[in-house]
Amino acid sequence: MNLPFTLNEPKYLLLLLALGVVIVLGQMSAVARPRDRARIHLSTALRSIILLLIVLALAGLQLISSGGPLNVVFLIDESGSVSPADREAASSYVRAAAARMGSDDRLAVVRFGEQAVLDRALGASPIWEPGKQQPSMLATNIEEAIQLGSALYPEGGARRMVLLTDGRETTGAANAIARNLQEQGIQLSVVPLGSESANEVAVDQVLSPRSAPSGQKYDVRVLLKSSVDRAAAVSLNVDGVKVEEKGVQLRSGDNVVEFTLDATSEGFHVLDAHVSSPDDRTQENNVGSSFTVVRPPPSVLVVAGKPEDATPLKVALEANKIAVAVVEPGAMPLLIEDLGKFDTVVLANASAESIGTEGQLALQSFVRDGGHGLVMIGGDVSFGAGGYLRSPLEEVLPVSMDVRSSAERASIAMTFVVDKSGSMGRCHCGGNQQFDPAMRTEFGVNKLDIIKQAIVKASALMNSTDKIGVVGFDSAPSWLVNIQELGSLGETGLQQSLQPIVAQGETHVHPGLQTAVNGLLPVDAQLKHVVLLSDGWTKQADFTDLITQIRASGMTLTTVAAGEGASDLLKELAQKGGGEYYQIKDIREVPDILLKETVRLIGAFYVEERLVPVVSGQSPILSGLEQNDLPPLLGYNSTTLKPSAEAILKSPRGDPLLAQWQYGLGRSVVWTSDAKGRWATDWIKWAGFSQFVGQMINWTLPQESAPGVVANVELSQGTRPSSYDAEVRIESADGQ
Repeated sequence: MNLPFTLNEPKYLLLLLALGVVIVLGQMSAVARPRDRARIHLSTALRSIILLLIVLALAGLQLISSGGPLNVVFLIDESGSVSPADREAASSYVRAAAARMGSDDRLAVVRFGEQAVLDRALGASPIWEPGKQQPSMLATNIEEAIQLGSALYPEGGARRMVLLTDGRETTGAANAIARNLQEQGIQLSVVPLGSESANEVAVDQVLSPRSAPSGQKYDVRVLLKSSVDRAAAVSLNVDGVKVEEKGVQLRSGDNVVEFTLDATSEGFHVLDAHVSSPDDRTQENNVGSSFTVVRPPPSVLVVAGKPEDATPLKVALEANKIAVAVVEPGAMPLLIEDLGKFDTVVLANASAESIGTEGQLALQSFVRDGGHGLVMIGGDVSFGAGGYLRSPLEEVLPVSMDVRSSAERASIAMTFVVDKSGSMGRCHCGGNQQFDPAMRTEFGVNKLDIIKQAIVKASALMNSTDKIGVVGFDSAPSWLVNIQELGSLGETGLQQSLQPIVAQGETHVHPGLQTAVNGLLPVDAQLKHVVLLSDGWTKQADFTDLITQIRASGMTLTTVAAGEGASDLLKELAQKGGGEYYQIKDIREVPDILLKETVRLIGAFYVEERLVPVVSGQSPILSGLEQNDLPPLLGYNSTTLKPSAEAILKSPRGDPLLAQWQYGLGRSVVWTSDAKGRWATDWIKWAGFSQFVGQMINWTLPQESAPGVVANVELSQGTRPSSYDAEVRIESADGQ
């Protein structure tokens, strides 16, 4: 018997027992209070009705009314991701559903893949079999199937849509259109296909570089999807020839299998990856392809401070079939069109001064704008020791020369000994414009004021905990700024302390220098340095004991000769004092000289001790090398890693040894140890040294794009029903 209603949750009808309790309690109350009997009966009736409605609501009472015939549209997914077994299961489902439908009910069938095909118009026949017209299997377009199915419903009657699919939509946006079905009064049901989905593995993507230099190695990554944990075999073909096969254990979900290939033959190459696994349902998705163009061998320019700095590098590069040219810093090309002939430039222990500002700016543009590579190798005149602090090339590298943030930063105490005799009050700026013959006077900034400004400018490079002092001398010395931490003075305080000084008196170097040395002796600092500035002759004195005192205490002495008179003496003092000697003709050069000297002192700190590099990051530079047994080093330049750079190898102290980063369009790498016998004796003898150098250079090579490629695919009807023959024609952009 067909009831006019239905209950979704009939178990809640048990709550009707409470209805009897309410009625019994109401009757008992009416007997106990006869005067209120009418009110009690009314109250009991209302409570009973409310309770009944609540129980029926919980039980899911639904009234059934006749609304005309049932119209059902079946959407069957027949794309390539659906296995033949699942297609047959979907057809059986529709046939069974058609057989169960009432005499007034009507059904339609839409089959879809890349397009939707109407297989049967809406009709009342309970018998259905798939038609001969089959949609393309190259894609899954659920959206088009829903649109076609929605258009089949007539006016009146119930509307139901049944979607049979594995849900792997590749084109269209089914979710958006499915939300509109409810507004049209269409009830959507989904029957999932792929009950055997546990037996599915597929090649999702093959990733390879667009281009690779001949003679080098390049990586190919095969991205796989697997429905369950399984064993599989993954093979890689190059131009149709199998080059390698790997047995792998895949995890459920996404997997990556990597291959390393040798770029041996120049030209365009097709890379095909194949995966196979027992019980895999669908074979059509087991292949993926990529393309790589092998270009000519890379060309590298090695700029070496000395020939021995380049010898091991040259041998290693040639072993990697890399074209290499070695030049001294003065012969490095300065024009971008000349530098652009090389893929990468290697600076092998070449100082900033030898490269020059023009050369550094050229290399900066070479990397940043040209997309080329730069490698800096350490040594006694490289990095900070080579004067690269605050230089254009420091911006290009993944490390900074300023090691003030390092725990190993050497504390510094520097004292400037300044000649303030009468001659330093004259304008010695050079050029006729500084002298007015009519007035018989000189004008412009005097030499002493320029030196004051230079000291303030140089101090800006120092750490706030570094100590600074200034001694002025003429016929007698005096402390212009007592030795103290720079932070207690600040730039403004130092400038104000130097402001009142005036030039007067004779020149007597020895007392001024002795005063500075005596002041530095008790100071607690790892590096103690004296800079002497004078422009003329001095009274005769014996400096032997003073120089001995300087060297015995570990101090160093640099001299700046701002005139011809004292040049011989000042040069001898610098040579014996372990510092630098600067001879200048124009007093305006002093600020740059003091900056250079401060940079040299701050950046000259390097570590010399036996150590084993610590692996701190992953990089293709170390690919294939035995990372747990790296050779020891005997020293390195101390630097600080920049925030966005990556340190691949570090010292046990935490300082970067090998670091890399992207700079503009190009890449740069630093190796803070050397590549010769001072620090890297065991490293250059290591069997993996050539591979290490080759991979370091390879990482910096320009990331070139492959030539334009056009792939044309033509489909024609195959020899078997529902099959297609495909012809693929690959052409370069110029039609060849």
